[in-house]
Amino acid sequence: MGYTVRFVNSIHAIGIENWKSLLQTDNPFLRFEFLAALENTHCIDQGSLHKPTGWAPYYAILESSSLETDNPNPILAIAPIYQKHNSYGEYVFDWAWADAYQQHGLQYYPKLSWCIPFTPSTGPRLVSQGSQQQQQEYYQAIAEALSIECQQKGFSGWHCLFPDQTGQVALKQVSNSQFTSMQRNSCQFHWYNLYSMDNKRETGYQDFNDYLATFTSRKRKNVNKERRRLLEAGFSFQRKTFDITAADIDSFYHCYQLTYAKRKMRGYLSRDFFQTLVNTMPDQLLLVQAYYQDAPEQPFKIVANALYLKDSDNLYGRYWGCLEEFDSLHFECCYYQGIEYCIEHGLKHFDPGTQGEHKISRGFEPTLCSSQHWIKHPQFSQAIDNFLLEEEQHIQHYIEQANQLLPFKK
Repeated sequence: MGYTVRFVNSIHAIGIENWKSLLQTDNPFLRFEFLAALENTHCIDQGSLHKPTGWAPYYAILESSSLETDNPNPILAIAPIYQKHNSYGEYVFDWAWADAYQQHGLQYYPKLSWCIPFTPSTGPRLVSQGSQQQQQEYYQAIAEALSIECQQKGFSGWHCLFPDQTGQVALKQVSNSQFTSMQRNSCQFHWYNLYSMDNKRETGYQDFNDYLATFTSRKRKNVNKERRRLLEAGFSFQRKTFDITAADIDSFYHCYQLTYAKRKMRGYLSRDFFQTLVNTMPDQLLLVQAYYQDAPEQPFKIVANALYLKDSDNLYGRYWGCLEEFDSLHFECCYYQGIEYCIEHGLKHFDPGTQGEHKISRGFEPTLCSSQHWIKHPQFSQAIDNFLLEEEQHIQHYIEQANQLLPFKK
């Protein structure tokens, strides 16, 4: 079957009905509502770079070029792609590549990023009802179209960030030398609802203590001490899903931006964005609130918030903030509360976000993540490929070392 690919500069040019008719995953970041909220609340640019966030929608629409079809909807697949004029909010750091281009009098930007903005989470990068084999063909057809688009429109290359296994396999198998992409690996720390030391068990943990029973004695005591310290200091915690209010979002957003402000930065996302998620996809949100009482006669107040997204199998820890620093409060809100929620609701996997070696001692296992890159300039492509091969060895060594530090009983 032959394919054609066209590009549009807004998700609304595709339409929610077309989107939903093709979507076969409940991954929250690939929902129309999530991506539309980024546009509608101006967290990314709308249709052009008139409000330069550095993200301009460039959605790829794959259609059959064959006239012999009974499908009333000619769209086979949709890919979330963005024209980028910087590398902020991607979490696959290619600033050094851009610097090298500049030193040689070349332009690295604009480039095309095939990803979910501000979301370093592995997942599907294709909206399609096709079989796995068909989806791999769709990935490859879009990749080749992107390479042609880069050559014709002056983009330096394209980058597919954190695709799932189907996407990784498909993009590595593009055999045309003109379109061969390069894989870049990275390491995150994820939690899995099973015994790492006993593959015979498939039912998941019964409760948090059941999970801690897999730890060595010393590591288990450390976690219990952290949690007990907060309770003894007067903290309490509440989880909300469908009952998140506008006042809750006000509190959360104040904490979220205050945490960035401490580093003289500003969060990428607006209050309107988070409120839009509450309005349009409350079924996939989880808010953890930390309450604290300054004195016995004072009322309890919210001093920290952690906002998660979720689907039928996974929890995604994404956004956090606090009014002031309290010992171990971040660990409780962003890790332990998330683990407890996964156990209570039978979720298999918890992705708490990038970086953070402190996650290892709390049972988050080193997890290999990958991205695919295609660079138009042949000499730079070869130089980057050499760099990635060397970097891959360091990543693998790092993962091996991190595995030795996990708290589980041997």
